[in-house]
Amino acid sequence: MCPLATTAAAKARPDFYEVLKLNSTFGNREYNNESLKMLKPQDIVISLKLLQSRDGGTPTYAGLAIDLKMSVSEAHAGVRRSLEVGMLRRLPGAPQRMPVPVKTALEEFLISGLKYVWPAKPGPTARGIATCTSWPNIARELDVPEPETPLVWRHPLGTVRGETITPLYPKLPDVCSTDDWLHEWLALVDILRCKTGREASLAANLIRRRLL
Repeated sequence: MCPLATTAAAKARPDFYEVLKLNSTFGNREYNNESLKMLKPQDIVISLKLLQSRDGGTPTYAGLAIDLKMSVSEAHAGVRRSLEVGMLRRLPGAPQRMPVPVKTALEEFLISGLKYVWPAKPGPTARGIATCTSWPNIARELDVPEPETPLVWRHPLGTVRGETITPLYPKLPDVCSTDDWLHEWLALVDILRCKTGREASLAANLIRRRLL
């Protein structure tokens, strides 16, 4: 996976990381810009999964790896990178426990940063798993109609035919096929990656409410 700085969007906005560092939640932690540039898309998925785990049990690296269909070493690396930029934090007095998400940082990056560093653009038509407002749960929650042309993550066992967008993490279609909670989150995130206007505003507001 390429570092954030190699994306076309990052090249088009070379000051993005400095602005995010100096004028955001991320500026409250000491790190250099290279830490933020080393984030990988799966790190966002890990943070979201830990947000879910915080409400439903004590997570482990082995559990994260199984749930997200990655190796234990990938889970460790993702947590480490997210700690370095302040997306996760360790609980006081519990250094051995899994870190927890910093909700203000996660909100800011999802709403204001993600679309610049991992944008999504509809591609060829294929069978897949619905995302954005093509996922009925999100269309209902945002009170918007499902689009005539669905947006999907390509997947051989998908039941929806539509324009494809690249998921944040290659294993997400497999993961979300059995995890509706994470599916809803990633569908919201995809709206911010590929939409503007009213839908993006509704998705951003829903993310803020869910992170309260």
